[in-house]
Amino acid sequence: MAKVKRGTTICKIDDFNYPVEVIDNPFKCNDEVAKWVMGRLNNEEFFIQSCSKRYELVENKLIFPEIEKILNSRKHKIEFKVVYSHTQNVRFYADYQITDKRYAYTMSGTSDTIQPMIRVAHSYNGLTKYRIIFGYFRMVCSNGLTIPVQEMKKYNLVIIGKHTESILYSLKQLNTLLTVFAKEAKQITRAIVDKYELLGGRMVVNVNDRVKEVLNQNKIAMVNNAKLNTVNDIVSRIIKEANGETEVEGKKVDLGYNGNVNDFLVYNGINQYLNDDAINIKAPEKRMEIDSKILEYMLVNA
Repeated sequence: MAKVKRGTTICKIDDFNYPVEVIDNPFKCNDEVAKWVMGRLNNEEFFIQSCSKRYELVENKLIFPEIEKILNSRKHKIEFKVVYSHTQNVRFYADYQITDKRYAYTMSGTSDTIQPMIRVAHSYNGLTKYRIIFGYFRMVCSNGLTIPVQEMKKYNLVIIGKHTESILYSLKQLNTLLTVFAKEAKQITRAIVDKYELLGGRMVVNVNDRVKEVLNQNKIAMVNNAKLNTVNDIVSRIIKEANGETEVEGKKVDLGYNGNVNDFLVYNGINQYLNDDAINIKAPEKRMEIDSKILEYMLVNA
């Protein structure tokens, strides 16, 4: 059914759609825990959380299948592939990677191609806020790239819903966002990738020192033990990409950096480290938050 990873479990959309309902707490209690959110997994009752009478349940089946319909609609006809994952069947994530060549961008002087991505998060236990975030990913690595804060605000690339009505309305907002993006894709992409290109134009002589600086300034712990050395791990990823030794599906991919390291590769090396499930067990939204801080720091600190 699913491939287990540390922190999240890769799954199919059907795994999101198990029956779930809100029932009365059968015990004497205060108003804050007057309700129970209950699911049914593998024909067994599954307790999710206690909640107040104010809790509004929005089932996954009202969100994720609808997003696929929007992307597949005649109006948009956007080519994409999607990766679904969950944390303990209560926190749900979807990365809709837009593979449509119309929206591809290749970093200057390389074959390093990036494409748009729509990241969606939802939960039944309230620990993950519902949101739809527009971003990008590299074809050589499916990890999402955060969008600079200024551009994210300017183009309204984040949609958040807290209650039933606002969550359902957010799907209409997504439809509108995709319509706007389709019309203004070049302008929006240009504004965003200009920041990536800014990093790409900064050559890095001492990779170790740059990685240590960025990690230190963003308070990211640097592990150094028999199993892992954080700096060495990240530097190794960066050098492989610079030298055309990155492996994708068992084949080496040369992105055309000719052995040169720039800040874009440094940012991506750290991004890959943060998103490596064999190392990091933080929730996806926390990783995204850290990644965003790293990008903003690197943009203003050469």
